[in-house]
Amino acid sequence: MKRSIPWRAFFLLPLLAISVQSCLGIDANSNQNFKQINTGNGQTIQVNTSNEALFKGKIYFTQSRVLLEIDGSRNVHALTSRNQDVRDPAISPDGKWIALIVRYKYSSDLVYMPVQGGSFRMLASGTGHYFQNSNNFTQDNYMWYAQPAWSEDSSTLIFLSDLQKYYDWANYPYGDLGNDFDQALFLDMQVFSVPLKNPPPRNVIENSGIVAYASYGDGGDRDPSYRPHHPDQIIYTHYTYDSSRTNQVIQLFMEDPTMIVNHPERHYHPGDPGGGYDPGIAITPPNAQNLQPAFSPDGNTIAYIRRIDPSHMGLYVMPVPENITSDPNNKDVQQEALQPYKRSSLVVQGQFISQPIWSPNGKQIAYLSYNNNTFDIWLANVSVDTKTGAYKMQGNPVQLTSGGVDGDTRPFWAA
Repeated sequence: MKRSIPWRAFFLLPLLAISVQSCLGIDANSNQNFKQINTGNGQTIQVNTSNEALFKGKIYFTQSRVLLEIDGSRNVHALTSRNQDVRDPAISPDGKWIALIVRYKYSSDLVYMPVQGGSFRMLASGTGHYFQNSNNFTQDNYMWYAQPAWSEDSSTLIFLSDLQKYYDWANYPYGDLGNDFDQALFLDMQVFSVPLKNPPPRNVIENSGIVAYASYGDGGDRDPSYRPHHPDQIIYTHYTYDSSRTNQVIQLFMEDPTMIVNHPERHYHPGDPGGGYDPGIAITPPNAQNLQPAFSPDGNTIAYIRRIDPSHMGLYVMPVPENITSDPNNKDVQQEALQPYKRSSLVVQGQFISQPIWSPNGKQIAYLSYNNNTFDIWLANVSVDTKTGAYKMQGNPVQLTSGGVDGDTRPFWAA
């Protein structure tokens, strides 16, 4: 069987095709409104102080693995220290907590802390050790976590993990999944959930906390989040193979996050593409690579990234498909789920853009763009045609930061 590269390498693959000059044709160094700001922990960042870069709320991101907060007045504050490697900040809807990932050499932890900064509180630890298995092979029980996202009531987080890498799928109660599961670890990242209060041990999360399965061997799932005002719906990027197991398919999926736990009789489990084992439903077609979805604040629209060609990526907006997650294996429902994609609007494109996030008022979208050898935060003012539902950008995109932010971690925009 063809084995793909680990999920972590997906951060690096797109960079191989990137040249220095952006398709947007904007040189940040020519903008005289950038001001160098001390973040308070010995680091500095350049921020656009012009009126063009105005925004409301606060944007959280990382630079050199330090968590930074920038507000609408362009004040920047560091919330973690330089001796910590933190990623993927997510602010709870009640405004009290920041969930984030603390990464180490062999593992990572899922933690949270007060929104003002402070000590980390553990939700799931990835620490482990090496050991000899029954066949005298060296194995480890270190775990990886990534990309936490809050439920709307701030009670639960979904996140990515390889918690089931040692799960005995070969002896799964509903049948053998094939020799592939006997011969290799299930390293693909899947979506799990954990409650904020009284989080259980990770062996309990591994079993009862599973939310969305991956297809075996092609990178797993990415970019999970809840749909606002719809606690029974989540979205994520799903990586898999086509039926030939030679071509990669990258689609956006939606799912009821309780489907697996509440319906064990349906025998959901990971499997080969087309096996009918996935409780999620695709909302983008298999012949286009779409990833990194972000719901608008009202929950009715999705911003996402599409790979237009090997050297161009686009930030698009599409309506959310309705009433599709309760019957994901119904062929008629599967066709209905793909219809809103046809009404997608292109907002902005470039050689490499990523990680779209909506402003709390839904009037701007921030994203990362690669220019002059660094990733930086850009802002797009957007408007919607009330008759057609099509989105478009007002004016030109505006660069907010200069000099580089971490491109492999999700930013977050809070009120």
